[in-house]
Amino acid sequence: MSVIPVQTGIQFRHRRGEYQIGISDNMTLEGKTAIVTGGAHGLGRAIALRLAGDGADVMVADLLGSDAGVVATEIRGTGRKAASFEVDVSDPGAVGAMVMSAVEAFGRIDILVNDAGVSGESGILEMEESFWDRVMAVNLKGNFLCSQAVARQMVSQDEGGRIVNITSTAGANARPGASAYASSKAGIIQFTKVLALELGQHGITVNAVGPGMTLTGSEVKPTPSDEYQKAFVGQVPMGRPGASSDIASAVAFLASSAAEYINGQVIFVDGGYSAGKLSVSG
Repeated sequence: MSVIPVQTGIQFRHRRGEYQIGISDNMTLEGKTAIVTGGAHGLGRAIALRLAGDGADVMVADLLGSDAGVVATEIRGTGRKAASFEVDVSDPGAVGAMVMSAVEAFGRIDILVNDAGVSGESGILEMEESFWDRVMAVNLKGNFLCSQAVARQMVSQDEGGRIVNITSTAGANARPGASAYASSKAGIIQFTKVLALELGQHGITVNAVGPGMTLTGSEVKPTPSDEYQKAFVGQVPMGRPGASSDIASAVAFLASSAAEYINGQVIFVDGGYSAGKLSVSG
């Protein structure tokens, strides 16, 4: 087995044709606390468990409060501290209460992962205004409310922090029927970049992770037709959909001190799909 050290401290171990990533000191999240919105199921759950596995104490926040509690119990079973909170991220009062609860539970907030979101498809000629409003309220307004509330807390702590927003390849590559979802995710990309410019002076980095089609247990997110899924995978150089662990690994990296000089960036975790597509750039 050969070991190749790189400057970040990550070691790539080659064995039987596979690369494994080992956690070094600057990848650990020991002593850090995190909020993961949308953390009860799918991708959010995978992220919450990964951050806890890397040493963080985690608040699992979700509209499905009882399900968030189940994930928090899983985390406590690993020896980490965990809390859960039922929250509608589009409600300013609920978001404020979530932040207060996290501070009461852990004493501070070091990491925010904005994963809460809704998807769905509707053509512009058939779309109800209520559909558009709900997608924007959760996906974009929710990012704004959570980021603002947590950033204020991080600034008051005066020790920096990490905000990681979950966008999508749909935010950079259009497809019919996804005007609401794609617009919300494109908005997250620019929101991320602006926050990076504003908060960098406080030692707070703001980055985004953009999954492609991702298998999250029994779910596929986003959830297009079978025909679209086949066509999508056919355009992925690695020849497969993403796994929730692929996304969680990228989030964990951006949340760590190994990524302390990465700010305002969007990392598409899509097996190379976006490499051959037009993308949103600053």
